[in-house]
Amino acid sequence: MKKSLAAVALAAALLVTPLSCTPTQEGAAFGAATGAVAGAMLSHHRHTRGAAIGAVAGGIIGGLIGHSYEIDRFCPTCGRRFHYSKQYCPYDGTPLMQMR
Repeated sequence: MKKSLAAVALAAALLVTPLSCTPTQEGAAFGAATGAVAGAMLSHHRHTRGAAIGAVAGGIIGGLIGHSYEIDRFCPTCGRRFHYSKQYCPYDGTPLMQMR
């Protein structure tokens, strides 16, 4: 029963993840789903408590990982794309532009 529940939850996570807007939201959604499944399966006492703890931990960790992939700046000179925290192109020193 646990394995079929895990398969359903992971399938739901894979379906919901593309509906997210940003990599941070994608990571949080997928992390929360997989964390909930892992927490429910590893919990010895109450599956709901393990699932809740796993979902919170997975959502936070997944969100942080997804946030590291946020690329929304580009160099108008060389065309390379960069993380939003960069201000200048490390290759040619040109100020980066916002992609949106």
